[in-house]
Amino acid sequence: MQLLRRMQRTVEAKYKHLRFLGKIEAFLKAFGEKEIWSVAGGTGLEVGCRQVDRTESIIMRVLWTHNFNPAALSSGCFMYTTAAGLRDLGVSVSLEYLGNLRSPLNIVRARKRIAERAKEYDIVHAQYGSACALVTAAVSDRPTVLTVRGSDWNTHDSTIGFAYFHTRFARTMTRLALPHFTAITPVSRRLQRSLAPFAPQARFLVLPSSIDLSKWHPRDIKHGKKDRGGRQGNGKKVLFVSLRRSNAIKRYDLCQKVMALVNQSLDGVVLRAASGVSHAEMPEFVAACDVILCTSGSEGWPNCIKEALACNLPFVSTDVSDLAEIAAQEPSCRVCASDADELARNLCEVLSMPPPANLRRFVEPMGVKVSSEKLVSLYESLLQL
Repeated sequence: MQLLRRMQRTVEAKYKHLRFLGKIEAFLKAFGEKEIWSVAGGTGLEVGCRQVDRTESIIMRVLWTHNFNPAALSSGCFMYTTAAGLRDLGVSVSLEYLGNLRSPLNIVRARKRIAERAKEYDIVHAQYGSACALVTAAVSDRPTVLTVRGSDWNTHDSTIGFAYFHTRFARTMTRLALPHFTAITPVSRRLQRSLAPFAPQARFLVLPSSIDLSKWHPRDIKHGKKDRGGRQGNGKKVLFVSLRRSNAIKRYDLCQKVMALVNQSLDGVVLRAASGVSHAEMPEFVAACDVILCTSGSEGWPNCIKEALACNLPFVSTDVSDLAEIAAQEPSCRVCASDADELARNLCEVLSMPPPANLRRFVEPMGVKVSSEKLVSLYESLLQL
């Protein structure tokens, strides 16, 4: 009888585990066909995803390490988009979720695991700096690539709080890891200029996170449509994107000040803050707006601006990333100082302008196919070293 009870408890435990993995798999399927596996490591159960090969001819095997929690809303969605593009080109990509890296012991254990797992692959590519880069730097017997995305290098200076200390700690770990990588792919030219002195040995390829242009495109739904909160409106809509409004780097408080000033000059302007919106809902949410406002203190290459441009929305932004290069070419796109009055003035001017003709041209070079081809070319060049 005791044996039967133990067997029953074991079956129930396994069933709960499979149900948990099934929930994560359902989320990941939004980004392509995947299979789920679990790795029993020193930190406990870790969950990852491995893509099923879509082509019969595999040109290389690449391991991607990352720390984007598969169970979190929209976490690392840009990574899955690029992985799908690589698989379409015949690259076998395996994604390794590194799990909790908040303790030195977990980092040491993860470094040992990745160094061993890397032996199965031609190239290992860290999808983020900080602790993810520090773990992946343990691989020394094959080419390694590091993507620096911005929040793993830029520091937050506006307020003294969690973001102030966290960004400095992340930058320190990224800096320690930089000399150990064969190639580095910063998402912006501004990042490249900042990183280059710390990695003289590395090849650099500026490669913004790719975007699926088939999902992000203009839609004729801007006015007379209920927004996500059920409110009907025919006025102009300003988009603000942050997974958490409390994120000090995004500076939602500055956004509110700007909107208060705009509403003093223009009637009917509504703020649509995309917080807690799933990635599947975002294309329509974005396309229903007229302009995007970015008040961030720092960015790598803001995906929200990229997606807005693909939907033909102009931007008004603080001076982050490479956005000033676009603003210099397009009158409907503005880069301003971190000043509420200046941001509000430019936002009012853009809202009063006729809709721009074709802003997608600025992000077409970041489409998933073009970006994937550039990354494959980099991989191939590294294998010839």
